[in-house]
Amino acid sequence: MGRAFVLSLGEITLLGAALLSLGYFAGSSKAKFRLSSSSTTALSKGAVASTTDSEQRAFVLAVNLKFTTLTHRDTFLQLIDPVCKDVLANEGPRSKQTSASSNSSTTETTLSYKVAISDKNPLMVLILERYSDKSNGYLKVHRSGREFLKFREQLKAMQEEGGVVIEGESYVETELGYV
Repeated sequence: MGRAFVLSLGEITLLGAALLSLGYFAGSSKAKFRLSSSSTTALSKGAVASTTDSEQRAFVLAVNLKFTTLTHRDTFLQLIDPVCKDVLANEGPRSKQTSASSNSSTTETTLSYKVAISDKNPLMVLILERYSDKSNGYLKVHRSGREFLKFREQLKAMQEEGGVVIEGESYVETELGYV
């Protein structure tokens, strides 16, 4: 008989983000994770990011939001919609197509930006964010976006009134897996 594991919300977040970063969920539902000899070799050769090369690897944020009501959640979804559109147009893969001048410091710095609602608890929302790097893509470009700054103030107000609890973790991708 097998054993059941009970994980906290933080542990579930960490596990989910790690698995997403490794590409476990990518592809079909039949995908399986195995540590092959080439994976073992990659690990021993430093495929896992170290502090010296972490700036060259994608920076990942997994932000969990737990809302007190569906009204708060739905308000959040309305508030983040313009942010998602702005990120895609000005930071994402379409930014080179829509940008009049191709400024490499502001184009394609956000690799992906996705909002997901839990299939088990409709009051839980995950924002999975992937940036080209932490210092430019996330800190300089994304955090200075006009729509993001407006959204952040609105979310902060919701947080201060007790409508949402926010937890998150940041990661540096390895060379293992794919997204």
